[in-house]
Amino acid sequence: MKAQVWSLDFALSLVIFMTSLFAVIFAWNYISVNALENQAMKDLQVKALALSDSLIRTRGIPLDWNESTVEVVGLAQDQNVLDVSKVGLFIDMSIVDEDQLKGLMDIGLHDFYFEVRDINGTVYANTTTPVSTASPIVVPIERYAIYDERIVKVNFVLWE
Repeated sequence: MKAQVWSLDFALSLVIFMTSLFAVIFAWNYISVNALENQAMKDLQVKALALSDSLIRTRGIPLDWNESTVEVVGLAQDQNVLDVSKVGLFIDMSIVDEDQLKGLMDIGLHDFYFEVRDINGTVYANTTTPVSTASPIVVPIERYAIYDERIVKVNFVLWE
């Protein structure tokens, strides 16, 4: 009879231990997945801010770049003043060779959307890639600039 009680005690303690172990493993997994998602979001936010900043504040390399000579994409003729022809080239490149453009912007497998719109809502330029609503991480950036002597809102969206 004593051996049976010991076996029952052992079985009960094993069940309690395994339940506790699974609870800890589940909590650890949940916390680490959330931490990875938060880090991915922060990384994408930093990249989106840097890209949007570079696009509207720099002229690019070389300064008079075109589709075949561009090394670094920049759309400004002055800081926060967009060059209409460079914006057009950028939009054309997004249609013709989006992979080359992604390589120049160093965004890897991420997708992007770029739009220039005035304060009344008139769209002057935009890429054709629609923003994915299915993506778990979407980072929209909104900036203001001058385009063709008008104040415009520049929307840049980056997502996985």
